[in-house]
Amino acid sequence: MKKSILDIISPLSSICTTSFYQNITNRKLIFPFYHSVSDIPQLHISSLYTTRSVIEFKKDLEFLLKHYEIIEPDKAFILITKKQQPIKPSFLLSFDDGLSEFYEIIAPILIQKGIPAINFINTAFVDNKDLFYRSKASLLINHIKENPQLNKLLSVFLADNGFTNNNLYNIILSINFNNRELFDKAAKICNYSFEDFLQVKKPYLTSVQINELSKQGFLFGAHSINHPKYSELNLQEQIRQTQESVEFVKNKFEQPYKLFAFPFTDFGVSPELFNKFFNHENHILDFSFATAGLKNDEFCRNIQRIPMEGTSANGKKIIKTEYLYYLLKVALSKNCVIHK
Repeated sequence: MKKSILDIISPLSSICTTSFYQNITNRKLIFPFYHSVSDIPQLHISSLYTTRSVIEFKKDLEFLLKHYEIIEPDKAFILITKKQQPIKPSFLLSFDDGLSEFYEIIAPILIQKGIPAINFINTAFVDNKDLFYRSKASLLINHIKENPQLNKLLSVFLADNGFTNNNLYNIILSINFNNRELFDKAAKICNYSFEDFLQVKKPYLTSVQINELSKQGFLFGAHSINHPKYSELNLQEQIRQTQESVEFVKNKFEQPYKLFAFPFTDFGVSPELFNKFFNHENHILDFSFATAGLKNDEFCRNIQRIPMEGTSANGKKIIKTEYLYYLLKVALSKNCVIHK
């Protein structure tokens, strides 16, 4: 729904300048986020969303550096806690899923430009010990495209397990976290090895790389254990996924904060979970991060971020469109995320 609206209003966003949007909304602290940056097609991602090329990413940064100040995470967190905006427009980047391109491509660019960032990692995937179930879906789809003779065999297998659709790729993408074991069974039928992919491609950051990046000034937070959609979990499992992953990251990599980014989205998460997160006496988190774009949140420590991928629009267009959408939401008194 939101994406459709953004597509409609996007051409109108160029009418006003960035500074106009910053001033009229008084939203001067923004949190753009990415997953990966690469010029090479990434088979474990290509069927899920489009990523930025190196040139596109650098152009995004040029826009941000022209219209926003760099802000250190410490200062951003102080402002958030006090419910204040910076004097000058500022931005803080973050990256989800702990992908290896952060070490190989992204970090050198950010270091050169003096830009800090937070990287949110899934603890089960560190050191390439396991693979995100949606990445397995993407890999299977690419394998089938290269081996179309497998279509019928896999369609029958999935139908036998209750998954039917006219489009095999849509069936594969519809398999959720609770049925993720089907990917391993399907791979076996297709004679495809996720383990080989992990060992050869090494899509995730290693502990050595994380420690090196941490020494270079980058912060790390948790992105859950193995990337479930939180709305599909009960409260107890939501707490376990969060607490165990956050403690792992903080203790193993000696991080100064307990930071957590929701996998997928915080949509459908109850206020009870946030109360558990930020309980003053025994808080699980210092801050959490979500993906609703330029929005306020009823829990000020739950920071809504701007997705910078999945579209052909450049960073300037994405951010200006988010500002325009924010203004429309203000007019309807719907610019704040309320968790029910």
